[in-house]
Formats: sequence, structure tokens, C-alpha cells
Amino acid sequence: GNKNLILYYGTLVRKKGVLELPYIFNRVIELNPNAKLLLLGKDNLDVFEGKPTWELFQDKLSEQSKLSVQYLSEIPYKEVKHYIEQSQVVVLPSYAEAFPMTWLETLAMEKPLVSSNIGWAKELMIDGLTGFTVNPRNHNHYADKIVALLRNPALCEQLGKAGRKHVEQNFSTKKIIPQNIEFYERVIHQYT
Repeated sequence: GNKNLILYYGTLVRKKGVLELPYIFNRVIELNPNAKLLLLGKDNLDVFEGKPTWELFQDKLSEQSKLSVQYLSEIPYKEVKHYIEQSQVVVLPSYAEAFPMTWLETLAMEKPLVSSNIGWAKELMIDGLTGFTVNPRNHNHYADKIVALLRNPALCEQLGKAGRKHVEQNFSTKKIIPQNIEFYERVIHQYT
């Protein structure tokens, strides 16, 4: 991957923690002026402010950060993999996800992930082993984890490999589908 490239991919929407990212990245840039942030995904009108999320995002960036952020809106799904490969670190600071496939894809591609520490994180992530889980509102702490990874390619590789192994052992389709079927059968039996 490109050294110092941080990737976010997914819809630009408040509940995915996107509006925490400018504050996080402002701090990253102070600590690592070479860092770059790339966002991929569809823009959305923000539910609270009625403006496009990308517009709100840019308003929160420092002058220095603005020079190092790039946004690509509609990327065909099959091209996303290419961008994941290019990146050094993936950030997914979401507050709300149905089962987050983006997290699984990232881990499966051996990329270190800095995710939120809520909900699915406890099932999908092992903090410090497959990546880092941090409260997205704790901007400095979140930024510190990103910077630690940018500074340490060997750590990125170590977490990436562990992440992939974790997915293969716990979340491969072979495992997930039988578990789901079993779950649905249990539910159906309870209600029929």
C-alpha cells in the first residue's frame, strides 16, 4: 500500500462516524504532515443539518488538512478493492452498522483497521491484534492509533495478517452460513 494513505469507504453519513473524521484527521496531520486521507462513497444529505455530508466534512477540516484530503464519490464496487490495496490503514469509525461487511473485507485483505469500539467491533475486532477499536468521539486517541500504524509498516503487516486469519477462522462464508441457517431454524421453531 501507499505509505501514509488512510482510506475510508462507505456512504458519507453521520451515523458512520464520518463527521468525526475531520477532527481525527486534523490531529493526524499535526503529528504526521505526510498523511493523506481518501474517502470513497456516495454523499448523503445530513439528517440534522440538511446539507450534504461532504460539505459539512470540509467545513471541519483545518487549512493544512484540506490539502491532504481527497473524495471520490461513485466508485464501482469492484474498484474498491484496488483502493483498499493502495491504502496503508483503513478507518471505519461507525456508530451503527448492520453486520459491517466493510470491516470483514478490510480484514480479509490484510489491512489494519481502526474501527469504532461499539456494537459489532467486539465481535469482529480484537483490539491490538486485528487492528484498533477506539471511541470515534475520542479524536486524539483515534488519531494516535492511526499515526502509530502509519509510522510502523511492520505493525501494519502483523495486524493485517492476524486480521485475515481471524476472519478465516470465524467469519468465512463456510462458517457464517450454517450458523445463520441454524439460527433461523431456531427462531422459526420458536414461533411456529
